[in-house]
Amino acid sequence: MAALATWPLTGHPTASPVAGVSVVLDALHLAAMSVWLGGLVMLFAFLLPRATGRELGAILPIWSRWAFTAVGALIFAGVVQALIEVSTLNGLFNSTYGRLILVKVALAAIVIAVAAFSRNLVKKRAAEESPRVLRRVVLAELGITAIVLGVTAALVQISPPRTADAAQTTTTDTTVTQTLTDKAMSLQVDLYPATVGNNSMHLYAYTPDNKPLPVVEWKATAALPAKGIEPIEIPLLRITDFHAIGDIALPQAGDWTFKFTARTSDIDQSTFTMTATVH
Repeated sequence: MAALATWPLTGHPTASPVAGVSVVLDALHLAAMSVWLGGLVMLFAFLLPRATGRELGAILPIWSRWAFTAVGALIFAGVVQALIEVSTLNGLFNSTYGRLILVKVALAAIVIAVAAFSRNLVKKRAAEESPRVLRRVVLAELGITAIVLGVTAALVQISPPRTADAAQTTTTDTTVTQTLTDKAMSLQVDLYPATVGNNSMHLYAYTPDNKPLPVVEWKATAALPAKGIEPIEIPLLRITDFHAIGDIALPQAGDWTFKFTARTSDIDQSTFTMTATVH
């Protein structure tokens, strides 16, 4: 679970308008898929070829309940994720991302139907008498699920319609990138979009000779002195030793002052200030 929770932090969820919700949903989606697919592999490769009817009778009903719960979590997380990323019916039918979502839904419907058949076998206790039948059903589930995973792998490489729509409606470059330096550190700051509303920030720390520099603690604030807005703390999350991300909702346009502190040891730290125009 701890490992799965790190994957959403490097993909589409972090750029979502509701990043916190998307990250949790993506982690739930991955966890549910791991339980279901991992269970199917164990069933097909180990349990069904070797277990007795009595053992199957004890284990399969429990697994069936776990699988049912995992499928329910998959459907819930997948539907909400699709609503966030696709956002419109036009995006669902007229974009590569949307069409792949539809393919994934169709394949998922087939595999869920197969899973329902195997669940029915377990309920009737027919699997104890004919494990070969259940093994064929599980093999079919695995085959279709493998295709679903392939479609998912393609999805994570494609920009969702929400991102494409935002790019089309933006008439100017809304990404601010600055590099701030002192004797001990070079700090790269990426802020996007530099517009009023939800904003994402990436911080990268390097040595003066451009090598990754581990940072043990990050701090950042944003202020708009011209309009009387005092420094607002930006929550930051370490992704790697030298990379952190954060999200903030900038409420007004203007020349915002950002202050960053990167602590590299118990006694060493660097502080930087930059100004960025937010439209």
